[in-house]
Amino acid sequence: MSLFSDLEEIPTEPGVYLIKDKEQKVIYVGKAKNLRNRVKQHFQTTIDLKEDKLQELAHRVDWIITRNESEALILEKKLIKQLSPKLNSMLKDDKSHLLIRITMEEEYPQLLFARETDQRVSKSVYFGPFPKDTMVKQTAKLVVRLFPICNCGKTMERLAKKGSTARCMRERLGRCLSPCKNNISPEDYGKIVKNVISFLKGNVADLLDSIEEEMWLASQESNFEKAANLRDLTQAVRTILNIQDDLHSKQKNIDVLAFNEHEDDLALSKLEMRNHRIHNITNYLYSREEDNPLGTTGEVITFIYGEEKPKYSILVGPAFTERFLETKDFNIRTFKTTIAKQLIEIAEKNARNELQKFKRDIQYQKDFEKILDEMKNDFQLTKIPIIIHGFDISTLKGEHSVGSCVVFENGVPQKKLYRRFRIRKTYTEPNDYAMMEEVIGRRYSSETLKSDPKPDLLIIDGGKGQLNIAIKVLKKLKISVPIISIAKKNEEIFVEWSDGSIEFEQNSPVLKLVQNVRDEAHRFAINYHKILRLRSIQDSIFEKIKGIGKIKVQKLMLEYGTIEEIAKAEVEDLKKLLSVNEVIVNQILSLAQKSLHKSPYEN
Repeated sequence: MSLFSDLEEIPTEPGVYLIKDKEQKVIYVGKAKNLRNRVKQHFQTTIDLKEDKLQELAHRVDWIITRNESEALILEKKLIKQLSPKLNSMLKDDKSHLLIRITMEEEYPQLLFARETDQRVSKSVYFGPFPKDTMVKQTAKLVVRLFPICNCGKTMERLAKKGSTARCMRERLGRCLSPCKNNISPEDYGKIVKNVISFLKGNVADLLDSIEEEMWLASQESNFEKAANLRDLTQAVRTILNIQDDLHSKQKNIDVLAFNEHEDDLALSKLEMRNHRIHNITNYLYSREEDNPLGTTGEVITFIYGEEKPKYSILVGPAFTERFLETKDFNIRTFKTTIAKQLIEIAEKNARNELQKFKRDIQYQKDFEKILDEMKNDFQLTKIPIIIHGFDISTLKGEHSVGSCVVFENGVPQKKLYRRFRIRKTYTEPNDYAMMEEVIGRRYSSETLKSDPKPDLLIIDGGKGQLNIAIKVLKKLKISVPIISIAKKNEEIFVEWSDGSIEFEQNSPVLKLVQNVRDEAHRFAINYHKILRLRSIQDSIFEKIKGIGKIKVQKLMLEYGTIEEIAKAEVEDLKKLLSVNEVIVNQILSLAQKSLHKSPYEN
């Protein structure tokens, strides 16, 4: 199975995706409202060097389906902490991650951001690091929306002494209790801070219990306004985090089991609910043997949990109880509530997804031999094309022109064997034929590349003209390798032995393989072209600023990687990094933002 097949099979539901390298090690974890759309964005042409690295290492994609995006966010954070994927940290450069800081050393603690812990204020409580600044900002935004904690960053004592009567916007909206005006006692404010810390720690169940207890106490004391505010807060937490009443209290921690089977293969999914939230989803494959089938709930639980007895109750659906005989040693429950049905449905989807991936992998191996055999016959080749080389050219009005050569073995990209070439000759106008001639000639005449595996087929991006150029170069080098080309306009394929083109059905697996090779060569070429173009922009725009030389430009690019990231940088971060004043920083940001809106890149 290949990355290209995975991209076509990804569902459009919310969830978490895991990008793996060829050793099946997870290199990146992300979440999405629409998994297919988000993952495909990672594999579009890009000027981002870090995304380019992800594309270079990616070999397969796996995914886990959740009920909604907020559950995906929580599961993403857990998996990142558990797996430590190297590209999650690389995609943030080497810059310190944002932290959420609760200033417990103050009489009225505030919620602030920090880049690093401060030893001078040891009482502060920190949460993080988060893999993305957007994630920490979203979390902080949710907290200040739910809890009236102060986040202005101003010194309360100084404001109180000044006796300012000005009201900030959050106070006007009722989202800050204005401790700076002594409108609330430190004890009452401390309860709010305690709830914030509980929320950030993920103790949502404890938080809800605490708020509800306080609400009933306020009601008994006839403090109906406070009770109503606490009731609204409880409802807001439940609504935003999609927490339902029917899994509250005793059912806040539970495991959900579901299955999917076909012939002799069985997939099981275990969904762990902790504090009302999906904490983890794990899938298991069981290839059934005649003398050792899974027939009872006890055998299923032993297969999943091993010798350990499940710590929490287990929720299953009707299909599970019909398929597996009940074993009374375990606490198996069946609920008919809406939330229970949703959880069982999610677990069933993940089990079905796991079994489908397993079946696809097996079928792919069987089918691919057939596809290569069909390719051999369709293109009249003398042998099955196990190793295929793909070529493409990328240029912009003859500038920053580059060529690429990608390598596929048995339909799978071999990225370590990819090669890219910067066109040596300068052209005033694009000349694809001459550039293609140079790239193919350099690829097969290079002494350093002679140890690379020899191709069984060359695929050229272009029409009959590009094909003829490639034939001419190989004849000159006395290399005998069959060549085909594919033209983008009508996806026509040209071959050496025919003056016309060959057209395939759009769903032809042979055509899909040719397109995959062509598209990968195109992606690899255009990314290199954009890197060169970006470097030329970097060298020119920032050095025009008085007080910025080559060393500072290098430091800037080393820290942020791309113009796009520089354009989004914070003023204070740039001042600290480059040791320059705010005027220079604003010039850098202005130039970076303007350069992003120049004429788009072309191929």
